[in-house]
Amino acid sequence: MRHILCYIACLVVLVSKGQDRSYLSASYTPGFLLAHRADIKNLAAHNYGLEVSYEKEKSTSDWGSHYAKPSIGYGLLYYNLGREVTGHAFGLMTHAKLNVVSFKNSNLKFRMGAGLAYLTEKFDVYSNRRNQAIGSHLNGSMQFGLLYHHQLLEKDYIEVGISISHYSNAAFKVPNLGYNIPSFTIRYGLGAGKSDSSSTYVSSFSKHTDWRGTFIYGKKQRNFAQPTDFYNFGVQLRGIHYVKEVRAWRFGIDYTLDKTYKYSEDQLYPLDSVTIGEQSEVAVAGGFQWNLGKVDVVAEMGVYIYKPSVLKNALSQRMGLVYAFNDHLSAQGMLRFHRGVADFFEIGLGYTL
Repeated sequence: MRHILCYIACLVVLVSKGQDRSYLSASYTPGFLLAHRADIKNLAAHNYGLEVSYEKEKSTSDWGSHYAKPSIGYGLLYYNLGREVTGHAFGLMTHAKLNVVSFKNSNLKFRMGAGLAYLTEKFDVYSNRRNQAIGSHLNGSMQFGLLYHHQLLEKDYIEVGISISHYSNAAFKVPNLGYNIPSFTIRYGLGAGKSDSSSTYVSSFSKHTDWRGTFIYGKKQRNFAQPTDFYNFGVQLRGIHYVKEVRAWRFGIDYTLDKTYKYSEDQLYPLDSVTIGEQSEVAVAGGFQWNLGKVDVVAEMGVYIYKPSVLKNALSQRMGLVYAFNDHLSAQGMLRFHRGVADFFEIGLGYTL
């Protein structure tokens, strides 16, 4: 009987019935391109962005019930980057918003978004050598914002706040100093209806640890004057310790092959002659992940326990997304960087035991 009662106590029956609103929203984000390096002071300028999105609340979803008033959205983004040499940006953006604090009909929300963007202007040694921040037309984009959200007429909303946008190609092609754009944001959401949602499920969650192995691949360029391509390969082992159904600690070890160590010492050294020891790096890493349905948002920090030289800082950072195809197979995209400087973008295929 005691075991039965303990089992029943571990089962939490969650029945959520309600209505999730959907919105069509439009935003205006006046800001300025921040010259974070002396090399791009000539690019600093006031600019503005426009975004049109479809948003949907997810409070009654299985994962959404673990957060405060979550929503997701998909949109089209445009930025006038302020100067002829920087041009314009056109992009696709997906985002999530999570509630931080509530005040009756108002909320303080954190918004994070990621996507791809096409930049009309990039560095060209003949036609656009003044733009030493962007080396490719296709770039990744990220947005983070803190927004005051106020509900209007029970169906619409208005948001005002601050945000920052970032564009770069993750060192895929040099130059890659990137654009950082602090902005003021104003957004209006027009109610597009409600959907009746009900979710009844039994949760038998208990703290546990999954183990995942991931093979990674990445490409990067070095040498601004004579660009040289490097292809990195590696393997990662992660323990994922779930403390909640949608939150988990991550810890493990990384092994990566990177020939830029030898290249930094001797640019004339043949890359096909670089030994395993001259390109191997080993690091331990730890971090946290937040689950949003099939997607995990991941943030990690690593410490190198072996690397061939002092080319990289002893600490590395990693941010990205993991998409679960099923209980075992997953794909990931992670930006690895050191003190704000991109190393390369990891594309990975993982298997969870």
